[in-house]
Amino acid sequence: MIDPSRFLAESTDRTAWMAHRARGVTATEVAKASTPAGFLQAQREHGTLTEIAANEYMQFGTDNEAWLSLWVKRETGIMPNRWLIAAKSNPLHMATPDGLSLDHTRISEIKTGGTEINQPPLQHIRQMGWQFHTTDAEEGIYAFMLRKEVTGVMVPAWMEPRMWVIRRDNNLIAELVETADRLLEGTPDGSRNVYI
Repeated sequence: MIDPSRFLAESTDRTAWMAHRARGVTATEVAKASTPAGFLQAQREHGTLTEIAANEYMQFGTDNEAWLSLWVKRETGIMPNRWLIAAKSNPLHMATPDGLSLDHTRISEIKTGGTEINQPPLQHIRQMGWQFHTTDAEEGIYAFMLRKEVTGVMVPAWMEPRMWVIRRDNNLIAELVETADRLLEGTPDGSRNVYI
């Protein structure tokens, strides 16, 4: 079980949630920094707290997240999660998985996109790897909902999302931890850009 002190802030308290994220390394950021070019970009972007404005594609994901989270709960028992969680080994390693089981052994991640997929993209696997690290979970559910445009409006393309079971990969986690720690070494004041 995750110690209560590792639950840092709820995403509903945007100010606190963003402030905590700005001090550490999040799943989105470490996944992005896992390539040489992505790492250099992450290094360059240190120093400010920025929230990216939602476009119509991001808004589709936001608008559908609640019912997709409830679908995942119904299918798997994994509860929707809004908490930013710090890793036991380093409180600057943090993530907000979309779902967390009551016994904290499983997580879920929900994504939407405009292109059908046959497997979760590597970028998303890395994000989940980081979430495994921060929660100590052993298994995850990746749920994906395809979107399409109908008369200028983004709508779900399927009745239900597709899902895959993702297992913890300690080798991947070790690589992500190394990447995150390299990023943290370059930020003596702890200030960071935030990607949501």
